[in-house]
Amino acid sequence: MKKKVRIIVGGTEYIVVTQEDPEYTQKLAEEVNESIEDMCINGRISITAAAILTAVNFCDRLKKYEKEADELGEQIEGYLQAAAEQITKLDELKKENEKLKKDIETYKKRLKEEISSVNESNPMASKAAQTVVSSCEDGAAEDETAFFNAFK
Repeated sequence: MKKKVRIIVGGTEYIVVTQEDPEYTQKLAEEVNESIEDMCINGRISITAAAILTAVNFCDRLKKYEKEADELGEQIEGYLQAAAEQITKLDELKKENEKLKKDIETYKKRLKEEISSVNESNPMASKAAQTVVSSCEDGAAEDETAFFNAFK
């Protein structure tokens, strides 16, 4: 909803029609007025020239802020791209982890089969086989070679 707001800039009263909050509009006018008054302090510059210089200064600030915002946007895009790459890597690692878990289960089954076979054929090797199983369950065994070398 549009509102009428009375402001004073450069000693002249204006009525501004805006959709913004009246307090916000008043603060903008105060900032512009303050800038004009600062330029007119020494009395060598007219209100019109001060208003033009104020407009140029504000435009300069706006352009610098826009450039800064663009740079921040590019930086954020870089962060988002890096995050997406990390998510992709995480997904790959999760898949690899699942595969490794399945491999471990396969090796455990093979090991139990080997232990059964050893128990039947050589009761003395049974204790060594049980040690290998314990190492496997504790996570101490590194790969399938470590499991099966104990039986050779």
